[in-house]
Amino acid sequence: MIKFFRKIRQNLLMENKTGKYFKYAIGEIILVVIGILIALQINNWNENRKNKITEADYYCRILDDFELNERLINENYELTTNRIKLNKELIKDLNNFPNDRSTILNKFVASLRQDVFVPSTITFEDLTSSGQLKLLTDIKLKNRLIKHSTFLNNSLNQLKENRYEIVKRYTDFELITELGYQDIEYVKQELDKEHIDFLPNINWTNDPTHPIFIKFQDNLVFILGMQIRQKQHLSNLKKEIQEPIELLKNKKCK
Repeated sequence: MIKFFRKIRQNLLMENKTGKYFKYAIGEIILVVIGILIALQINNWNENRKNKITEADYYCRILDDFELNERLINENYELTTNRIKLNKELIKDLNNFPNDRSTILNKFVASLRQDVFVPSTITFEDLTSSGQLKLLTDIKLKNRLIKHSTFLNNSLNQLKENRYEIVKRYTDFELITELGYQDIEYVKQELDKEHIDFLPNINWTNDPTHPIFIKFQDNLVFILGMQIRQKQHLSNLKKEIQEPIELLKNKKCK
């Protein structure tokens, strides 16, 4: 093709048709420019097509993360609800005389078990850390995802603070042998009668005036408050996650 155009130019020059030569040269330049523009347009079209595919894939993956997180939130919410119920029962049991110290303490340990909510944020973190957040062309959805990420991080910090306060109160006793830590099932399984006989056996759970009873009951009420607060944080997360999930579902990526 290049040889063909070159031959035409040479023939025009040999025939002294300078005017026609310049017109032809200009036309050739225009054709080249048009060809370049078409090539650029095709390249841009391909890039846009690839970006659209990548964008749709990100929406699907983010939705998968959000639906998993919703299930985890619901599970933690139910577990926290059950622990609140157990803690309330424990306050009644403690004040129902006579009672058994071992039963009280084992129920106490069961009411404190913590299931840490660890959300899946891999896809959104990948988007932000790689600088690919710009691929999301739905501005409303993108801003909503950013808002949710901030809300989620704040909630995780609050939940972590709650767990710390619960653990602190759980261990807030001067002498755990006087408390009866040896009565807790997993400790008791490792101790034989000889070890048990060495340790104090204070029947404080049946004496409302005993300092351990007063402190234990006070800690129970505080821990109950932290569990209620934890449930509220999870409830707020349950509500907050609904809108971005619906926006993602509208992308019809499944």
